Amino acid sequence: MPDTRFFETLAPLSVAEAVRIASADLVAGAQTAEVGQAASLDEDFSENALIYCDKPAALSRLDGRRFGLCFALSAPANAGGAVAVAASPRLAFALIAARLHAPRRAGARMGARTDADIHEAAFVDETAEIAAGVSIGPNVFIGPGVTIGAGSEIADGVSIANALIGERARILPGARIGQSGFGFVAGPGGLVSVPQLGRVVIGDNVDIGANTAIDRGALGDTVIGDGAKIDNLVQIGHNVRIGRNCIIAAQTGISGSCRIGDGVMMGGQVGLADHLVIGDGAQIAAGSGLMRDVPPGEKWGGRPGRPVKDWLRETAALAKLAKKRNGKADV
Repeated sequence: MPDTRFFETLAPLSVAEAVRIASADLVAGAQTAEVGQAASLDEDFSENALIYCDKPAALSRLDGRRFGLCFALSAPANAGGAVAVAASPRLAFALIAARLHAPRRAGARMGARTDADIHEAAFVDETAEIAAGVSIGPNVFIGPGVTIGAGSEIADGVSIANALIGERARILPGARIGQSGFGFVAGPGGLVSVPQLGRVVIGDNVDIGANTAIDRGALGDTVIGDGAKIDNLVQIGHNVRIGRNCIIAAQTGISGSCRIGDGVMMGGQVGLADHLVIGDGAQIAAGSGLMRDVPPGEKWGGRPGRPVKDWLRETAALAKLAKKRNGKADV
């Protein structure tokens, strides 16, 4: 559920009103019940939670659980709350979640501090929590509710929102942390933005390069583990989880909901499709494009990505074939 430090919870809606707005069909539960908070099927949620389930096989996960309203493709056997059938449960969820929550707007600037070095040209919201020894450069924006741990360095031109940052972090110029993730769903009138109501959680001793962007989670968190080192111009999508002591080189793009294990190394310009799992200690060659999970400890490369030995063998075979064909053409 959305963190109240970063998002306001607006007035609740009745089930009847929510179903009407979403153009769905109520098949179980009372119309007079209320929904008040958007939540994910993967988390613990309250009795007035708004959730959605767009995979029939996942309906059994609702058994014995109380909720306010669930948008689904069909009715579950043991509904613990109101259920409405929608052609696109994710679209229905997006329409109602946008009515229930809104990002908190920046308020007053934080006052002077003697235990932190905050440049006079930086804006730090008064509700942010800045630990002792933090250094914040000029033209930095720190939004409402952000926390930054002791000894961290925030260079000029950085913007941070919807984020919890650990100790001794080093964030280089122009980085953008906690902005809205890239989430859209098709609606009758075109693409509809799915509210991004999660956070970014960054561990201790993390380095983040210049002009790198780390999106906040859609509902859960985007997580960067302790000791991770992220180069310049890296894009990390919403709900990505990166383990401890990973190294990610410049211009790498990691799509939403990927899971990166501890000690993973990625060369420059690597691209990952969404929802991939990269095992502990895996190494990905520069320029690779991955569309499959990578087992722990393996070395992969190429486009599409595959084990390095296969990639090199196939590349050599293609070169030999091309040379042979060119030789025949010369004759």
